[in-house]
Order: sequence, then structure tokens, then C-alpha cells
Amino acid sequence: MRLRAEQLTDNLKRKGLSPIYYISGDEPLQMLEAADLVRRMARQQGCEERSVLDVVKGFDWNQLSQASANLSLFASRRLIELRLGSQKPGKEGASALVEYAAQTDSEDVLLITSDKIDKRIQQGRWFKALDSAGVTVQIWPIEPGRLPDWIAQRMKTYGKKMDRDAASLIAERVEGNLLAARQEIDKLALLVDKDTVDLKDVMEAVSDSSRFEVFDLVESCLSGDTDRVARMLRGLRGEGVEPMSIFGALMWEIRRVCSMSHEITAGTPRDSVFANYRVWQQRKFATNSILKRYSDKQLLTLLQRATIVDKAMKGAIKANAWDLLENYLFRIAGVRLQSFPNQ
Repeated sequence: MRLRAEQLTDNLKRKGLSPIYYISGDEPLQMLEAADLVRRMARQQGCEERSVLDVVKGFDWNQLSQASANLSLFASRRLIELRLGSQKPGKEGASALVEYAAQTDSEDVLLITSDKIDKRIQQGRWFKALDSAGVTVQIWPIEPGRLPDWIAQRMKTYGKKMDRDAASLIAERVEGNLLAARQEIDKLALLVDKDTVDLKDVMEAVSDSSRFEVFDLVESCLSGDTDRVARMLRGLRGEGVEPMSIFGALMWEIRRVCSMSHEITAGTPRDSVFANYRVWQQRKFATNSILKRYSDKQLLTLLQRATIVDKAMKGAIKANAWDLLENYLFRIAGVRLQSFPNQ
């Protein structure tokens, strides 16, 4: 049975535990929470013992059948977690999973987690066997346009409302990172002592957060304020902020600017574009600055250049990630320091 992530809670309440759950995806928070729902229900239904099998290269698939066959000294039911990660079962694993799915007398619950799977994998015999015998849940990232609604809905679990601008600000600044969004929601629920959380509450609550200083750095970069960019970059680096968190926030904004520039170049009025992209009054100066500084074609070139910084951060090329990031920030701000290395 295939379910969406948001259907899992109701399914567990109505139908109880299935013998097998296969949860796949690449969004950490939803993956974690879906798996936790199964673990919680398993404990409630008497699965007091838990076995964890991490599938790595050379994994012995006999461990799966052994985990199921071994008698427990402490509980009649067990939760067996099989963590595939990015690994594929292969021929041996596929056979082991098909064989496990065919069992009808086991009281154990098998929870499988893996990275996102494609349509080809879903056509495999082993996947179909798991889907037929249990529940499969594919986790998809929340689309940017839906993220403010997701944030507002999450705040409702605390008995509070959140207005659209407040939810949109959090959505913009966490750049699709639901774990970061959850942290901000949890914090605001504790700090704001009223029924509705508004934009002012969000701005006040996050003013001292180093992660939100990252977005101030990005805004200074778009504005072309090179002195402030240099000062803030030194401060964030000294505080131990990871360069990837700065790069991620920057790329989210640059992609938005590229899209806006393309639409404006195609003839859409600037005010309409700003309204569609929810560019607030306080952000208009920075956005106008970079749109005046670079043409549509130049912005696309800047976006393509980002792949070099990304490769340096991931170790794919030999270069200092911080130096390249600084160079890239100043390029966007309108200053050319040095040439980039070859890709």
C-alpha cells in the first residue's frame, strides 16, 4: 500500500501496524518523523526490542533472515530496522527482501529507510513485494510555494496561528530546510505569548541568531555593500558558521533574482514581478540594486559560476571553499577580486 507522508498517522490509527514499512526520500525532517511514527506505534504494540541493520558495501543479507529467525528473550515482537541509505539491494538483497515479504507468520515489524528511489526501482520485484505486504511511503520535499502553509499549519499544533508574512519570512530564510523551520517554529511557540504570531514577532525573535545573520549578509551582498559583506563574513567565519549554510542561503536568493530578471526582461512589469515573488518593501532596495548591476545574461553566468564553489565545498576540486565563497560574494556585490579556478 502506497501512502503519502501526511497519510501515515491516520493509517496507523485506523489500521494499526503493518508487518513492513518502507520509507524513502531525501528530506530529513519528514523522513525522521515518519520513521518515528512507526517506532512509536511499534513500542505501543509490544515491540520492546529493536534491531538495527545498516546496509553498507559488502553487507551480508543473511543478517535480515537471522534477525527475524532469532528468538527474543525479552519480547514476543521486535522492530527490525533496515537502513539502506543510498545503497541498492542488488541481486542478493532483492531475493532476501522478497523472501521476507512472503513470510506470513512473523510478529516482527520491519522498517526500511532509504534515500529517494526512482521509477525503475519501483518496478522491481522486491519493491512490489514490500508494497504488497506492507506500506511504502515516498517522502517529497515541500515545494517553496507550499512551505509557508506548512509552517503555519505546524504552528497550529501549538494552538497558535501565524500570519502569512511571518510564515513567508521563515520560509525564505530557512531555504527549504524543514529542520531549521521546525526549530524556529518551536522557538516562536515558546517566546510569543499570544494567539497569533506576526512578522514583527519573527523579526524580534530571530534578531540575535547567527543563522539569520547569514541572510543579512546575503542582503548586503545583493545591495553591493562590500564593506558590510567583508565585516559580516569575517564575523560569521569566526563564529564557526559553516560555509555551506551561507552558500545555500545565497543560492536560494540568486535563483530568485535570476528568475525575476528573466521575467522583467521578457516584459513583465517590475512591480508585478516583485508582488509575485513577495519581495517586501525592506528587501526592494537590495533586489533593485542587483537587478540594475547585472543583466539577465550576466546573472545567469553568475549562477553557473556557483557550481565551482559547490564543488570546492564538496571536495570535488582542490580549492579553499571559504576563499572561493568570499570571491563569489564580492563578485555578486560588484567587485572582481580574482579569477575562478577551472571546473
